[in-house]
Amino acid sequence: MVTAQSTETAVESEDGSIRVVVGVQLYVVATYLAAAIVPYAWLPRPYPPTWLLVVPAWLLGVPGFYVTALGPFVAIPLALVSWGLVAPVMWRYRLKTGLRVWCVVAIVLTTAFAVFSVTPLAGTIQSFVMD
Repeated sequence: MVTAQSTETAVESEDGSIRVVVGVQLYVVATYLAAAIVPYAWLPRPYPPTWLLVVPAWLLGVPGFYVTALGPFVAIPLALVSWGLVAPVMWRYRLKTGLRVWCVVAIVLTTAFAVFSVTPLAGTIQSFVMD
């Protein structure tokens, strides 16, 4: 027999799990932007001082290098997780409005990342980062 309290506990545990999945997805997209897109767009200008980049480089740049190097091998499974896990959980369970918005943002960004990762421009950016 399912009670209201057990239903709330199930929703809260699902709420925490989906937060972790959405957080990881958004972190992966942020590392790609920080390690690949921003340096490629920054290319014609002189680089900022090294002391300014130390913390962002370790938090975003190093993992972003590997995300960029693997390209579609990371982006496509990430988008599939968005559509196969996040979207059904978002519609099936009663999530808070803020978390539902973050789920939609994660789905949109990971899908855009997956589509972009198979374009020729992404290959050019990957070559730029690997060089």
